[in-house]
Amino acid sequence: MRVLLKELLRGDRFDLELEGVSTAGFVSCSGLESSREVLEYREGGSDRVEFFEDGPSTGRLVLERGLTRDAELWNWYQDALPRSGAVVLLDEDGKESMRWSFHSALAVSWKGPPLDARDPEIALEKLEIVYEGLRWKKN
Repeated sequence: MRVLLKELLRGDRFDLELEGVSTAGFVSCSGLESSREVLEYREGGSDRVEFFEDGPSTGRLVLERGLTRDAELWNWYQDALPRSGAVVLLDEDGKESMRWSFHSALAVSWKGPPLDARDPEIALEKLEIVYEGLRWKKN
């Protein structure tokens, strides 16, 4: 199957939707993943191996954005309340082209920026989220 260049999606335009949290300004997102654990069972005295699925597991979303005076992400981390959400990939026109939805997301780590008076770069905050039930939908 041939893939045309115009069919390829870029990864530099995306939004994060989180129930009850404003989501503007993320510069990076990683950890969209799902994998299946497989258990191997070998009966005694037999060369036959059986495999059993142990169900899918998901990764951890790691999000970075410019640090502002807005404390929404910090408050969510402190409150430890699960939320539903989605990572939405946008096309060149800013329209949704793909969506990965998840539920029971919980902020498990917040990291502030390194501060250095000699470094004029934008201060970034980093949030790590565990989640369940990754679903993929394309438009």
